[in-house]
Amino acid sequence: MEPGECEEARACEGEPTPAKRGQRESDWLVVRRCLAIMRRALRGPATWQELLQAVVAQEGADAYGSGAASTQRRRLEKDLERIRSHLGLDLRFDRDLGGYVVGDVAIPLLDLPDDDLGTIAWLAQTFTPDSPQHREVQGLLQRLEKALARERREEIERRHTALVLDLGRRDHDDIPTAVWNGLTRALVARRRIEFTYRSPQQDDQTPRRHVVDPYERYFDTARGHYYLRGWCYYSEGPRGVRPQNRYFDYRLGRIADLQLRPEKLPPFPPPAPQYAVEYELSPRVARFGVSRQRGIEVTGVEMRPDGSALVHGHTHDPFLAVQALLHYGPNCRVLGGPEVLERMRSTVREMGEMYGEGD
Repeated sequence: MEPGECEEARACEGEPTPAKRGQRESDWLVVRRCLAIMRRALRGPATWQELLQAVVAQEGADAYGSGAASTQRRRLEKDLERIRSHLGLDLRFDRDLGGYVVGDVAIPLLDLPDDDLGTIAWLAQTFTPDSPQHREVQGLLQRLEKALARERREEIERRHTALVLDLGRRDHDDIPTAVWNGLTRALVARRRIEFTYRSPQQDDQTPRRHVVDPYERYFDTARGHYYLRGWCYYSEGPRGVRPQNRYFDYRLGRIADLQLRPEKLPPFPPPAPQYAVEYELSPRVARFGVSRQRGIEVTGVEMRPDGSALVHGHTHDPFLAVQALLHYGPNCRVLGGPEVLERMRSTVREMGEMYGEGD
């Protein structure tokens, strides 16, 4: 900020100048107010009232003077402009989230030792989408990385790559170098991407073009492949553009022609939808306890007198939930929710038709 800017703002707004503090201390008061605003915004979306409360909690009730609420808000907005213009911080109001959020930063707000960067890379690989508290851990790591300088984010990605390469020796997919390196650049720069994807779910076997915000690259030890978890906006194929607006786990070996787009990732990843899951386990498999299944977060278990169990939970992907529950075979019966139950019925019906052809 320019010398005297704080005093000029006070004079224009009719705010008394603290004569005892002097010019230098008044300027530092503005700095402290801006730091309080940034810390609160880094926590999550905040209304202007919540930003004001954060400043008052730190600096006292007279942080913005004793004027009316509208006057205090104008003074707060001047600090927001100082943060944007002098500190290069993209602090703006997001209508969808209902508050001010922190976007990209020109000046890094955080730095960490190399050991901590290695720990972040290890946590990112360990807490894959089928792990407990996956969303919470990944959200924390993404907030930390967003506040780091680009070169420090690159160091995290290098260490993460070393981990997944060591884990991925069983993966025989041919992942093009351009795809791997392009995805690395997109993750570091927080850029949207588009690519061609071959999915076995497409009966015509024609690759589709996907536009995606990339959030995680991980190696799935159960399936033995590298995956990208990203929010897909839409896909384009022989029948035109199809809106998606949901998360997909893309197998890297099926991605081709990956390109970075100019759009930046939003300040916060879109929330993943939750689907209810309810199923019962026979006494044969429930008598020694209920195991955690990939893709299902168990929220409650009711043990019955006969040794069976009624399990309640939720999933972010009905397909993964069904695949996990099929592991139990006839010892598991899905009762709900509607999306998981319908997918299980469809899967079992198709399997019955396949195996019943010889009857």
